[in-house]
Amino acid sequence: MHNTEVFASEEKLSLTKVAEKLEQAKTACFTACFNTKIDEKDVAGKLAAATQLELNNGKKLAGELLKGKEHTLVGRLSKGESKLGRSLVIDLPTQYYR
Repeated sequence: MHNTEVFASEEKLSLTKVAEKLEQAKTACFTACFNTKIDEKDVAGKLAAATQLELNNGKKLAGELLKGKEHTLVGRLSKGESKLGRSLVIDLPTQYYR
């Protein structure tokens, strides 16, 4: 049984630190929360649905548009790349490679 809900702390890390932690974790399970890449369709939909009040508060709206959707990955490392390459991770709930 893999339990990724038991952890001592939660950390906000740079991409370099994430790569280092993945290398150190080896086959240990982990949970990673991140924002996905920005999708043009999502941005267009948010702009179309924005009210005049939201458009007047441009700083807040811009902040929301520049973030992708939040995604949580529960998995374990299958093959790591030490130089910030793409690491191969097994998504534990679906058993697919990511």
